[in-house]
Amino acid sequence: MMKTTMHVQATRGTGLNFAIDTGSGHSMLLDTADLEPGKSAGPCPTELLLAALAGCTGMAITPILQKMKQDIESYTIQVSGEKTTRPPYIFHTITVEHHFSGPGIDEDVVQRALELVEKKYCSVGAMLNADVKVTHSIHIHRTDFTSNV
Repeated sequence: MMKTTMHVQATRGTGLNFAIDTGSGHSMLLDTADLEPGKSAGPCPTELLLAALAGCTGMAITPILQKMKQDIESYTIQVSGEKTTRPPYIFHTITVEHHFSGPGIDEDVVQRALELVEKKYCSVGAMLNADVKVTHSIHIHRTDFTSNV
């Protein structure tokens, strides 16, 4: 059964980077894209959004194509996103390019599989196309205790 609640914890490191720990036991380091090339400690959050879309799409379409008897020897997904020039710098367009290699691949079958993925099976893509309610709350843990001794 699919988990309905997922958890991630982000802990600030140095500068603007954050150590991310997922509820499924994985860790990664996020950083800002505003540093010189090669100077950041990890991908920026919006790069991970594009990566999540690529991974979700690929993981959803692969078993569909297998069931549709498509012999896929290699499959690469290239995702690019163009951001707005003002805060919050959201993607106003995202382009996903699918590159398949294999004998006898039927483009119409692949197109039908992709439509299924876009409409039903890729949760990341569906969230990008939907209104998702995001709420924030604040919890203060004071460390400025004073003693009256």
